[in-house]
Amino acid sequence: MAEAMPFQPFKSSVLRNSIQEDSSLVTSHSPLPITRPSSLPLDRFSGIYQVSPRHFIYIQPWPGGEGKLLYTGEDGQLRALSSAGENAFVGGPGLLLASPAELKVLFGEDTHGNVTRLIRKRNGAADVSAEKLGAYKREATEFKSDGVRLTGTLWTPPDKAPHPALVLIHGSGNTDRNNVLPLSHFLLTHGIALLAYDKRGAGESSGDWRAASLQELAADALAAVQFLAARKDIDPKRIGLLGASQGGWLVPVTASQSQHVAFAITVSGPSMGPAELEKVRLSHDLRSKGFKEADITSALELLQMGNDVARGKQKWETYYPVLRESRSAAWARYVSVPLTQDSWLLEHWRRLPLDFNPAPYITKVRVPLLAIFGGLDHTVLPAENAQRWRTALKQGGNKDYTIKIFPNANHMLLEARTGAENEYPMLQRFVPEFAPVLLDWLRQHGIINE
Repeated sequence: MAEAMPFQPFKSSVLRNSIQEDSSLVTSHSPLPITRPSSLPLDRFSGIYQVSPRHFIYIQPWPGGEGKLLYTGEDGQLRALSSAGENAFVGGPGLLLASPAELKVLFGEDTHGNVTRLIRKRNGAADVSAEKLGAYKREATEFKSDGVRLTGTLWTPPDKAPHPALVLIHGSGNTDRNNVLPLSHFLLTHGIALLAYDKRGAGESSGDWRAASLQELAADALAAVQFLAARKDIDPKRIGLLGASQGGWLVPVTASQSQHVAFAITVSGPSMGPAELEKVRLSHDLRSKGFKEADITSALELLQMGNDVARGKQKWETYYPVLRESRSAAWARYVSVPLTQDSWLLEHWRRLPLDFNPAPYITKVRVPLLAIFGGLDHTVLPAENAQRWRTALKQGGNKDYTIKIFPNANHMLLEARTGAENEYPMLQRFVPEFAPVLLDWLRQHGIINE
């Protein structure tokens, strides 16, 4: 049994039981030697590196820090890169598998110490050289949302301004400006500016996401839209939203409240509220693991009691004996509920709130919308959530929407076998159909002209 922490696949500590530490790279079978770690700021390596006219490598800090870089290859490959020297980093055979080291990235500098190029070395393949594209600008940003200071980064392409732009809306938990970037970095090379910001209470932003409601988080996204709309280098008629996971709740709330939102994209966006989503997820998870219906019923009853404590409908004194008695059950480890009376989750669930209903906001979305789901998503079940999106959009009269389910994709659209969380360390790339589908949709709607 565990407290309900949000799953963040780009936070390797979430999968610490499945991941080998960086020191495991120092092994006799590692073909790439490990030297002293880099002492320089990792952000200096961030950027777009051009391999050939239409092939790029994207480097960014690992979301949430942890002293790593995230490598996204021209073929959609993703790797966590650990320091292997002053300007050298290594990655293993999977996103979070560090050993055996199979990939090495060496960064080169100019005479002023600025990173200008990289060489990628991969076992069994020819070296690849790439030049850093300085024409893509990164600008530190700051804007206010009801007194909360939100910090972020605006990336702009070298194309003639004004640019179309996307506000990147993060998923749940303590997520910073780098969290959604892996899904969208490639759009810069197709002329779209990207604004990503640290969630309130994360990174350099003020406030506290634990005490924020979904409405307040949507207000933050709305403030980001307004920030872009006021800039001369951004086309106010081509500003869109891209929300992943929890961000999928925020997209319709924001889009329904702003005349500046011209299009919307969700990735694994729920159409159920938090309490119902977790109930459906838990039922599916336990059933897929072979638990008996009586066990599933008991697990759901405990979940309901925990939710009712947050709602103020259940006393802790009634709930806690049931919680304590359930701890020895085989199904208990899969149920996410508050474990102590002073748990921050109780206030967090009250503030969301648990019974938030996204449907009324989805019905108010009038702009073109693309909703993408992973067929192997065990958090936001694709068939059920996609159908509710369709129903609400039709009810609201929106005739310009596209819903796609990629059969082999998990919650973060990584190519998977089962979609289970314990697969994340060994996964290697986004599903190959993701980028072409997104780009085609953007072209069809006049957001990009290529």
